[in-house]
Amino acid sequence: MDKYENRYHTSEVSSDIKANLSFVAKHIQSCIKEHAEIIVLNEMWNAPYDNEQILLSYKTHDKCYQLLQEESRKHQIIIIGGTIARKENNKIYNTCHIFENGKHICQYDKMHLFEVNIEGHKLYSESEVFTPGNSIKTFDTKYGRFGILVCYDIRFPEETRLLAMKQAKVIFCPAAFNESAGKAHWQPLLQTRAMENQVFIVGANPQHYVYKQFKSYGHSLICDPFGKVLIDANQNDYIVYDIDLAMIDKIRKRMPFWKIRRKDIYDLVEKEPKQ
Repeated sequence: MDKYENRYHTSEVSSDIKANLSFVAKHIQSCIKEHAEIIVLNEMWNAPYDNEQILLSYKTHDKCYQLLQEESRKHQIIIIGGTIARKENNKIYNTCHIFENGKHICQYDKMHLFEVNIEGHKLYSESEVFTPGNSIKTFDTKYGRFGILVCYDIRFPEETRLLAMKQAKVIFCPAAFNESAGKAHWQPLLQTRAMENQVFIVGANPQHYVYKQFKSYGHSLICDPFGKVLIDANQNDYIVYDIDLAMIDKIRKRMPFWKIRRKDIYDLVEKEPKQ
């Protein structure tokens, strides 16, 4: 089955929510003109990736949610809504909302929160503002079953493997990789997760912008089940690409990783989170 995978990503995320909403709506229109059927936004597209801005941005959650839902309904498309900050029970989550034809079909809260401690620099931790999610999520669409990760999740192979074990054929990863980490790790991480699980990986990362100490990397990518980069957005506002899902079965038949796994010796089990 073929489908268009359009990955939309911001050219410059602003602290002005109206500007961000307008930018998203404009580029969704551009993607629709190119017959996109699935649109993917990047992580925290509605605010600069800065903890102070994130703490303010949850107040715009409903406006962002309504825009994505309405665009999905109006154009009868699937929207992987990047992430926006969501507040529930006095906790803030880094949440991806997913819509199909205007129906809300999945909500995923980022599980692994980024933290870095470089000698001589201040520790940065997303846990200062976000609470981690506790659920691995797949979702069923008219094209089949897909999975969702957010940014730092891609560094933890267990989550991607569990999504593949749940029969996800395409795994989307809205992200906000910075320039230094992006240059070193973004492409090899996506290629490796695609290759070792024999799935498509779609990574949406914001085009280069600078806000205080944060510099985004750009280079949204689509990797095929063999680990090949099908398309690299570089610093373009968006890209549109046609995916052939039949490639998954062809590659798995050629290299039967899943049959050869030694489940008699090892296995991976999803646990219920502690309350």
